[in-house]
Amino acid sequence: MPTTTKSNITAKSCSEMTMKSQANTKRRSLGSNSIKSHPAMKTPLIWRSPGHCEIPNILGNAYLEPSISIQTNHHKESGPKRVQYPLGPPWVPAGSNWTPSPLPPVVRTDECAFEKRLKRTLPKINLVSMPKSRYLGFKEIGTGVNGAVVQVQVKNSKHTKLALKRCKLESDREYRTAIVRELRIMSTGHCNLIKLRETSVFRNEVWIAMDLMRCSVFGVLCARGLPEDCAIYIARQTLNGLVFLHSKGFIHRDIKCENLLIGHHGEIKLAADFGLATSTRHVNRERLGTGKWMAPEVIREACYDEKVDLWSLGITLIEMMDRVPPHYNIKSEEKVFEKILQDPSPTFTFSYPTIYCTGLVAWLLEDDPSNRPTAKDVVTELDLHLEQGLLKTTTAQDLTNFISKTLNPNTSN
Repeated sequence: MPTTTKSNITAKSCSEMTMKSQANTKRRSLGSNSIKSHPAMKTPLIWRSPGHCEIPNILGNAYLEPSISIQTNHHKESGPKRVQYPLGPPWVPAGSNWTPSPLPPVVRTDECAFEKRLKRTLPKINLVSMPKSRYLGFKEIGTGVNGAVVQVQVKNSKHTKLALKRCKLESDREYRTAIVRELRIMSTGHCNLIKLRETSVFRNEVWIAMDLMRCSVFGVLCARGLPEDCAIYIARQTLNGLVFLHSKGFIHRDIKCENLLIGHHGEIKLAADFGLATSTRHVNRERLGTGKWMAPEVIREACYDEKVDLWSLGITLIEMMDRVPPHYNIKSEEKVFEKILQDPSPTFTFSYPTIYCTGLVAWLLEDDPSNRPTAKDVVTELDLHLEQGLLKTTTAQDLTNFISKTLNPNTSN
């Protein structure tokens, strides 16, 4: 083996030290260059007041500008410029120039189905698409079985005022049938029935617009009772409406002073709330109506027909002259039913009608429905008494003057 001399070791160590020193020199030069090129060292610090700072750009260039490329053919340029988004469409901030895309229309299949049913059943009915913007000045004037009644004014028509009833569009099939029945009755156009003007299906409700009347007979009774001639006039006009309803196969089932309306020119109309009306085409046994005006066969839940309306009309005649119906002071409905079934037929208590008017009420309040007259029978007999002067009646104008003096005693006509 060759021997290593001291001189060789010394030369080798010197060369290694020289290489290490050169490497350190390079590292220092690189480090000094990197420190000098740091942007924080070049930019001087700026003093800012407390609470003010710059928001750092943490997103950087995450949303890139779209690159536009033009497609060209070898022979000629054709086609529009196409915008390419390498990372998808850019984010558009919400600002004054930003318009959101329209939402899809809300389709209410339940309301649409009922609206189609109305169009099919009543093709001549006027259906309003946007009733909220058509009617103004909602003022409640009464309540009904199916909903409250409010007074409204038609937009852009100062002199057109209507009575509006809003009914919830329940999913119950019988309830919807009752609403359709009510609209059918009102759309007949009879002079003694409230006339339907227009209707609408809006936000799970049915809006029924009808003629606006002056007041109800009950409103007049709040001030005073009616003379016999006014009561006979109202009963005669009511009979016209009942004859028509019965001929069409309907039973009203809620004849009373609250449902008899008086117009501005003395016309009498049956109220529009026919939620209790029913058809004579099927057997009726339900105990429906208002207790004190209810016929005995309705209370017994026996089969009944349109003659129950004649019993209610007899009670209404007593109410018009006495200002209260029979058994008015009994609050329990069960006790009222017992009185109607056990006691003799009621008659006048606080007024003094003629013997012929008393006889008319007794005829209407026959306990046995087979002995009770129909609406046509009463019209024939009543007209005969009026022709012979046995009963007296007023006119529409005289009734209007009477109501004006009663409701506005300080106003002279």
